[in-house]
Amino acid sequence: MSHVIELDLGLYKALEAHRASLEESQADILRRVLATASPPAEPVPPSRPIPRDWLDPEETTGRQTGRYQLRLHDKSYFAGSQKSAYRLALIWLERTRPGLLSLLSQEGTGRRRVVARSPEALYPRSPQLTKHAEKLCDDWYVDVNLSREQKLARIKTACRLAGLEYDKDLIVEL
Repeated sequence: MSHVIELDLGLYKALEAHRASLEESQADILRRVLATASPPAEPVPPSRPIPRDWLDPEETTGRQTGRYQLRLHDKSYFAGSQKSAYRLALIWLERTRPGLLSLLSQEGTGRRRVVARSPEALYPRSPQLTKHAEKLCDDWYVDVNLSREQKLARIKTACRLAGLEYDKDLIVEL
């Protein structure tokens, strides 16, 4: 009986880094690596369900473009789109460090803020862009018309302001 396991690029590279020869199959690599791996000291805590109001509306209506993992300390979640992963990262950080969104509202360029209390405040010099503003949580709005690199840069800024280390305390795989 065989099963198909989808690997993201990072996992694929990690698997291939353990390759001993070209003749070795990926299943052989996994068997060898898992046989030599020591069991974890403690079981990994299960993922907690994400409150429905934290999710992007597209996430709850079934529109998904992929699987994007987020990990904050011991919590883990897969979002169905980059936008959902971005939004969830900002919400998690605010829940972890209350007041972060206020600090983050001061960040951005002259044309766009990272977050704001209104769509108009999100785009102070470009009112035509307010159609791209989406409700984040509570009374906060977020700019979601962003490239992957822009989302990651803003998440890294949020981590810095929260006193957390990106890729250690918070990992977002976009």
